[in-house]
This record gives sequence, structure tokens and C-alpha cells, in this order.
Amino acid sequence: MFRISVIIIFSCLFCSVVQTQQPHLENFYLPQYDCEQKIVWDMKKVTIVIPDDSTIVDAKRFGERFSGRGIEVIIKTESKIQENDLNNNLCIMGPIKSYSQWDRFGIPVKKLMRGFAISKFSFDDPSYGFSYISTTSPVRIAISGNSLGAYKQIENKPSFGFEFVVLKDYVPKLICNGSHIVDLNILKKSRYVEIESKYFVFMVSKNLILEDEKAIVAKIEEYDKHVEVFVEKMELDLPKKKIKTNIHATQEEIKYFTFGDLCNDDIRNGYVTGDEIHSWNWSRENVEHETNHHIFNQQVNEIPAIFLCEGVPMWYEYTKNEEMKDIIFQRAIEFADYDLTDVICGKENFHQGDKFYFISAIFTDYLMDTYGLSKFKELYRYDTRDLLSGFEKILGKPLSDILEEYKKWLLSISVN
Repeated sequence: MFRISVIIIFSCLFCSVVQTQQPHLENFYLPQYDCEQKIVWDMKKVTIVIPDDSTIVDAKRFGERFSGRGIEVIIKTESKIQENDLNNNLCIMGPIKSYSQWDRFGIPVKKLMRGFAISKFSFDDPSYGFSYISTTSPVRIAISGNSLGAYKQIENKPSFGFEFVVLKDYVPKLICNGSHIVDLNILKKSRYVEIESKYFVFMVSKNLILEDEKAIVAKIEEYDKHVEVFVEKMELDLPKKKIKTNIHATQEEIKYFTFGDLCNDDIRNGYVTGDEIHSWNWSRENVEHETNHHIFNQQVNEIPAIFLCEGVPMWYEYTKNEEMKDIIFQRAIEFADYDLTDVICGKENFHQGDKFYFISAIFTDYLMDTYGLSKFKELYRYDTRDLLSGFEKILGKPLSDILEEYKKWLLSISVN
């Protein structure tokens, strides 16, 4: 039944791609992107404004983005903002409903009785969040949303390259620069084709050169089979909803729909935004890696610490791929004496090439081997800020002791 339905879909899809002129990369519409971000980084001083209930916003951590660039940071609650402060650079943080005098900040986002409005678009659902960056001085930056949860989804991921960014449940919905407003839902419907399988709903870029029907059917069947194997190994339930999976043809496409940095040549192979996954091309490695993220996170913890988060799919790859096994293990051996405390607890940048991806796979293998899958899941439920205490509460030892034992375990395997 699946095979027939997919072939029918692809027969129609293939005809439309061959017989009509579809948009190519050079026509892919992108609003102007501010690569230099000079309006932000040329500031000498900025005042971060937080709600009077200041406990809901981690302004100090966010302020490190500025202070790390030599910008002086002042933090004030809304009630402490004076008229003369309004002539200076301001960064407003927190749920929009937490502010009693939102309009005085001069941000072109209208506060509504329920939600907010940008231009002709209004957003009243509690799960909508937004970021804003002005294009003139004094600088205005706003990171907000209709609820604390909506604000948190964008708190540490503001996109300074666009004037406006709107997310819903971590999924990009709207971007805007000046008069250019792009509704990403409409853009996706016009440039992507939907293909449905047992566990997935694929949105495939029309820019992607399609393979023959049998090859696509076989590929999708492999992904469906992978889901069943993964949930059995990880003792999880099969997905209750089909996984929304976007297959992009180019780096511009995947970065556009995941707010990747369009200004550099870094490669983005895969990404998860909310309940959607993204892959650059039909790469089995990319799709399976992001599928593992999605399934595990949906059932265990949607916002885990990145070291453990990446450790799960990398560990799975490590156990299944004999070609990669020795490469990953040798990378961990190379850094056996490296103190992993800061990277595990989110104080050191995880993204340093493949180094910590490979090490996270081996550390996850150690935790699984020593404490078991059930304990690992309990630990995984702790977010970055509480992970240090999580090791002691769940595994009964401080992280320092666990790292010493991990090193001994690692070297003992190496010798054997």
C-alpha cells in the first residue's frame, strides 16, 4: 500500500518537475541579510531592560554576548527606566505581557490584548515568540513572545541578521527586513512538494534533482525501518505523529528555514526546529541523525544539554557503523586527558569541528555501559543549568569523579 501510494505521488511530482519550469537557486528569494551586524557590534553601551519580575529572565548570561565584544552592559528593570534612558541603546527581554508600558520603548511591534502584531500580521497563540533588531540608532533590540515558554525558545537564538524573526514552537514562521516580509509557510508550499510515508511527512525542495521513483521509494522505506529499529533499541514508543521532515537542495535553503548563518561557508547538514527536522539533500546519515534527535527528545527531554543531546545520535552511529567506529574512538582517546566539565555543562562551545561530537558518542557509551539506559534517560531530563547536580542526584557521584572513571574506562578499552 505504501509503495503504490508513493509511486502515484511521485509520478505526478516527477511530471510536474520535468514539464514545468521550477525556481532554481538563483531565483530563491532572500531578504537582505546584514552580515556585518554593525548596528549591534558598534555599540559602546547598551541597557538590557527586563520585567520587574526579573527572575524570569537571565539577562546576565545574555549580556555576555555584548560584554564579550567590549560593549558596556547595564541591566535595569522596567520601572527603573527613566526618560533619558530612552535616548540610549536598549535591549528589551522577556514576555511582552510582562511589560506595562511596552509602547514607550519605540519598538515597531504592537502589544495586543492577546499577543502582538508586526505590520499586517498578528500573533495571538501563546507559543509565538519574536526577535527584533533596529536598523538605525539608538539601537533597539527586543527578544520577547506571548508567554515565558515562547520567549525562552528565542532567548539564546536571536537572529541579528534579520530585522524581525517570528517562531512558533521553535519553528521559524516569519522573517522581515525593511519592507520585505516573508511568510515561510507560504514559501515552503510554493517551493516544496509533500511526500508521505509510514512515519514521515517529507517536504522536498523542487530544486532537488529527483532520482528515479524506485530509488526514492527504497530510501523512504529505509527511513521508516530505521525508526522501528531505533525506538526498539532505545526502549521508546513509536512516534504518535508523523515526523515532519524537510529535504533541502542547497545550503541557502536549509539555512533559510533554520536561521543558519547565511554569511559564512559553514556547512549545515541537518537541524531540528521544534517538531520538524531538516536535512541537506537525501543523505541517510543526516536524516537518521536528526530523526534520532527528534524521537528521543520528544519522549525524554525537548531541551536537553547539548553534549548529551548530540551524544545520543552519535552513539547510535558509533554502535551501528563499523567504518566510523575506530575513527570516533581514536578521537576520544586523543582527548582522554581533556577536562570535559565545561563543555558538558554548556560553559564551553560544543561546536569545535567534529571533536566533541565524537567524544560525546564515547562518553554516552560509557554512561550506557556503566549505569544503563534507564539512568541515562533520567540524567538526560536535566537541562544545561542543572546538569551538574543531575550527575550527583541520578548517578550518585559528582561529575569530577565520573570523568575520572570515564578516563580509566576509556584507556582500559584502548589497551584491550
